[in-house]
Amino acid sequence: MKMKTLLITLAFCGLTLAQQNPGAGGAQSEATARAKSVRYLRPDDFKAVPARVRSKLNEGQCLIPQDAENAVPHNIVSGEFARQRQRDWAAYCSVQGKSKVMVVWGGPSQCSGSPFDAGPVSDSTLSSDLDDAAGNEPHGSFWTLSAIPHAELLARLKLINPDGELLKSATQDALARSSTVGGNAVDCHNGHWRELWYAD
Repeated sequence: MKMKTLLITLAFCGLTLAQQNPGAGGAQSEATARAKSVRYLRPDDFKAVPARVRSKLNEGQCLIPQDAENAVPHNIVSGEFARQRQRDWAAYCSVQGKSKVMVVWGGPSQCSGSPFDAGPVSDSTLSSDLDDAAGNEPHGSFWTLSAIPHAELLARLKLINPDGELLKSATQDALARSSTVGGNAVDCHNGHWRELWYAD
């Protein structure tokens, strides 16, 4: 009888605490919901990407995060980022739930550091940033990576500042990322990544 009374008392206390703190565990469960909503592809799912590039991404244990609102496989792009006539590849690479942009260079010309000057970011945090800004429920949105051909880049820079130094010194393709909250673009210049523009 005493044991039964004790169990009832403990159950009542637990219910009372839950009612007093309904948000307890909410942040964790929300992050878990976001993580589960994220969709990933393997490098080998991108058959058009050269085997050498896919192998490098596989060596890094990369999974490619996908925006749930875009059914077309994305976030692996190619361009002449370091110099003309050298084909380079860039991909969003998620390892153990954290993403960064990884570049696979196609030759000796390279840029040091990360294109967007950021270390690995938690996938659930990135999704949270986008969802909170839009006021929506978690849906697994991610930055979308793209390449800007050199001719298009020059046209954009000319609109921004026709007499600017960036227009004069941009000599190859640029790398861009965009999301529901904005976007930015960078290029590889003299061995270092530099920001070309930012918009929010």
